Amino acid sequence: MGIVILFVMLVVLIAMVARLQGDQHQDFKQLRQDFRELRQELKALQQVQAPQPEARPDTEAEPVKPVDEVEPASDEEPLEVGDVIEEPAVVTPPVLAPTLHKPGSLQPARPEPRSPIRDRLKNRPAPPPPEPRVPSHFETAATETLRKIWNWIIVGEEYIPTGVSMEYAIASQWLLRVGILILVVGVGFFLKYSIEHDLISKVGRVALTTIAGLSMLVAGTRLLGRKYHVFGQGLLGGGLAILYFAVYAAANFHHLIEPAPAFALMGLVTVLAGGIAVRFNSILVAVLGIIGGYATPMMLPSAGTHFPELYGYMLILGIGVLGLCYWKNWPLVSYLSFFATYALYFASMQKYDVTHYYEVMPFLCSFFILFSTMAFLFKIVNQTKSNLLDLLALLINAAVFYGSAFELVEEAFDRRWVAVVTISLAAFYAAHVFYCLYRRLVDRELIVSFIGLSAFFLAVTMPLLLSSEWITASWAIQAFVLLWVAKKIGSQFLRHACYLLYGIVLLRFGFVDLTRHFLIAPPAAEMTMMDYLNHVVERLVMFGIPIASMGGAYRLLLHSDDKGDRIVDRKNDISGLINEAWAIRLVVGVAFGMLFLYLHLELHRTLGYFYQPLQLPVLTLLWLSMCGVLLYQVTRTTSTAILALLVLFVGCVLFKLFVFDLPAWGLAEYGLYEGQYSFRDASLRLLDFGAAVAFFAGGYVLLRGRTSSRDVGVLLGFTSIGLLFVYLTLEVNSFLFHYVKELRPGGVSILWSLFALGLILRGIWKNARSLRYLGLLLFGIVAWKVFFVDLRELDQLYRIVAFLVLGVLLLVGSFIYLKYRDSFAQKPASEESV
Repeated sequence: MGIVILFVMLVVLIAMVARLQGDQHQDFKQLRQDFRELRQELKALQQVQAPQPEARPDTEAEPVKPVDEVEPASDEEPLEVGDVIEEPAVVTPPVLAPTLHKPGSLQPARPEPRSPIRDRLKNRPAPPPPEPRVPSHFETAATETLRKIWNWIIVGEEYIPTGVSMEYAIASQWLLRVGILILVVGVGFFLKYSIEHDLISKVGRVALTTIAGLSMLVAGTRLLGRKYHVFGQGLLGGGLAILYFAVYAAANFHHLIEPAPAFALMGLVTVLAGGIAVRFNSILVAVLGIIGGYATPMMLPSAGTHFPELYGYMLILGIGVLGLCYWKNWPLVSYLSFFATYALYFASMQKYDVTHYYEVMPFLCSFFILFSTMAFLFKIVNQTKSNLLDLLALLINAAVFYGSAFELVEEAFDRRWVAVVTISLAAFYAAHVFYCLYRRLVDRELIVSFIGLSAFFLAVTMPLLLSSEWITASWAIQAFVLLWVAKKIGSQFLRHACYLLYGIVLLRFGFVDLTRHFLIAPPAAEMTMMDYLNHVVERLVMFGIPIASMGGAYRLLLHSDDKGDRIVDRKNDISGLINEAWAIRLVVGVAFGMLFLYLHLELHRTLGYFYQPLQLPVLTLLWLSMCGVLLYQVTRTTSTAILALLVLFVGCVLFKLFVFDLPAWGLAEYGLYEGQYSFRDASLRLLDFGAAVAFFAGGYVLLRGRTSSRDVGVLLGFTSIGLLFVYLTLEVNSFLFHYVKELRPGGVSILWSLFALGLILRGIWKNARSLRYLGLLLFGIVAWKVFFVDLRELDQLYRIVAFLVLGVLLLVGSFIYLKYRDSFAQKPASEESV
């Protein structure tokens, strides 16, 4: 879990780095603008301070009189010493005429030049209040549609007629609707009662019902266009519903006619209902016909399971509603048909078992296609844009069909066969996209919805076909392909859908796949070598595909251009929500992060299986490789964010060495490695610590000459020295403890003295005062250690050797200072830091 958290932190940090880099770019851009304005201000000052041209020969400049010789005006009092002479206001451009002040002050009167920067800072206007959000046409159209539906439900009109009271509108409409509904229900109860008690013959029941329906149609037709026009519409709707009763009862209960003629008759009634509704522009006829038509199966339920008859009847009703949608923009009619159809479908599925699959599935697919087309048919035919309600109907229809089909297919076959449904749905919506592009339709929301649904069902297909281990790889491939398609057709929406899919890939990669295969995987020691190698190859492919997909996405984004023709017009697309430059940086960072995490866990597990002592040094090399990538970026750019990321990784390397590696090598008390001293382990420790020391030293060399990263270079240099000091101290201490135990304290003191001498030499050579002071401090520590520690612990012979060597080293240090005394005296102020 710690690895996963680290991975998420890296991703977040990379995103922050990208954002910070963008902010820096904007800040530098603003700074350049400020410098331009400052330059203009300086030019204005220079023009004001420029000397005035000399007077012409024919005119003489009037000399400036002293204060005591100034003649006052006739109506003014004489000037006294100490008064200030005020000049009259000058309208013409300013002239550098002197202004007399109090005694002892004579200053030129210069107008204060205007400063764009000062004006912007001092006289910055208050920001205007935020403008209220204006709803888009997409939203207002949906609101208007809902308002029309509500008005029709309440008063029977899309707009409330002027001069009509609300009481009259509501009473006349609702009394009519409820009356017709009760009448139709009464006819249904009559048919049911007559069937149960066998009161009338089968033919008589159907004949009476048909006569009642036709009578209502004739009466309603005669009332149309007159005073009782609305009443006539109600009679028409009720008559159509009763005719549905008659045909349904004749076919499904009395079996007086075969299914084919019954479907033909129901189709004829449907065509009649649609024609009347369209001809007389009566939504009431359509609504009442739909209510009656869909209420028929509930009023006359069948005893057995007759799915084809019921669903065929519902399909004919739906086709009639689809015809209405071709001519009229009556969303209420399509919504009623949708809810009634699926309500009857789910009610009838209580009698379903798997043997009825082929009787149900074709009709379910037909319902889906019917209502999907119904959602946008009128808009495409009349070249108008869709609204929010249309897209919601589209999405709800897809969700209901997918859920129902999933259950049917999984029960009848297997879960994998559901992929046939999802692939078909993806192809279905993709065909809609190509049709809209071919027709050059301008409806961004509709086309974006088609693209989104197609991409969604394509993404759902992979988990159904493949095992859970390969889901991430399949989604990564799909995201790359969709990104390539998005580049080709110029779709910003599809590109952002790819970004979302890549985000899902990233989450599954970090929280599911890595956890399953490394953190909670069974111990590798229980596997044979061949089994483990097979698992290694499988993981290499499984994790390599998402990483390679990220790399491919980087290449696609890097070579993007808008020179080609866009297949998807900008009017049918969304604006870019994510800056492409940020996307490129984020993709690169995520790809390296994924590769680093996989290699870290794979090397840790594999080396632990084959040769555990090599585990720690190789992981250190991996971390240093990541630091090397960041160091390379630092040398190519001046980004402080990348520099901060490098410092973070360097800190992680040091944390690994001191918190994980040293305890793993068996570091115990007194700076000693436990157990018998092993030259194999010493070599591996040399690789572990030596690689880090060499990298930090190389980083110092690369960054010390760069102004933007010089401080980090100095930090790497001191880190290299400190890490080398710790490594050598521990290694020499352990080596002498096992082989020359009596010389151990003195040997460490000699090592420290050599370090101190090296620091002094380096400090004198580079004129680095900090290194020299550090060397002198270390010499002081050695001197204290020799007299208060080594003198007590060393044997007499090794004491002599240690003291002689240390004395010689101290004398060499003193000699070096004496030799370069002149250098210190001549250049005290030109010292460099490391």
